[in-house]
Amino acid sequence: MHDTYRPNAGSDRRGTRAALRFALTLGLAAACATAGSQAWAAAACDAPWMHQGGGFTATLAPGQRTVTYTVTQFSKRDGNNCNGQIHAAMKMSMGGQPMQSESDVHFTIVDGKAAAQPEQTSNGSMHGSSGAASLNGMMSAQTSGILSYVGEITSEGQRIAGTRTQGSMSGTAANMGQSVGTMNVPKFVTTTSDKAVGKQEQLQTGAGTFACWPVTYDRSMQADNAQLMGHTANLAMKSHVVDHFCPATGLVMRQDTVTNGHAVTLTVSALH
Repeated sequence: MHDTYRPNAGSDRRGTRAALRFALTLGLAAACATAGSQAWAAAACDAPWMHQGGGFTATLAPGQRTVTYTVTQFSKRDGNNCNGQIHAAMKMSMGGQPMQSESDVHFTIVDGKAAAQPEQTSNGSMHGSSGAASLNGMMSAQTSGILSYVGEITSEGQRIAGTRTQGSMSGTAANMGQSVGTMNVPKFVTTTSDKAVGKQEQLQTGAGTFACWPVTYDRSMQADNAQLMGHTANLAMKSHVVDHFCPATGLVMRQDTVTNGHAVTLTVSALH
């Protein structure tokens, strides 16, 4: 993470690629909030955490990463119609340094479905900091229905069509309050294969035990011409994913991901 923010980081390309990956992590955290807003669509307005000041906490293991989602704005007409804003605050450790980032995403649910269409975008701000260094910018992400499991899953063996989302990011890196460079990812694209629904099972989480559907698929992310501190790189990541969707909460309560042989698990550890 030293290479991300510090002006004396040098021209090490591996450090630059790591920095770009972190920048994408910030954007994907915001995009995750966007995607989640659609995953909750069918019953989201009545979900126990969906209210002003409500939300949930997700933890990643291994990785020392925690993301707290908070509903900062909320207006509800009935169980199927509401809108508001979700604030995602991520804390993690990278390179031995504590990091934190923040993003905000607006959502709208109409007649039990997310109002966003494939060509619409959701804009949000992002902020990352470590000590006296910081990264500020804007991101946009398509809201095309990724992980929209509410109302979709009816039985084991069901197939759900894959998805494609895209977004962009731009920002400024600073150290001790002074600008030291810019970050620009003109487009990152995330695609998934068709998704296979497995047998419903009981899932134990820090927030309780729920009946959940495992949903298995492959996911890829591509970012071409990503630029940071004068360096340009094309980044690509491929992962095998299992989402454990729990209808009682309207959330994917656990996501198991294997990327390049490295396994991580993201779990909803608390509902607020």
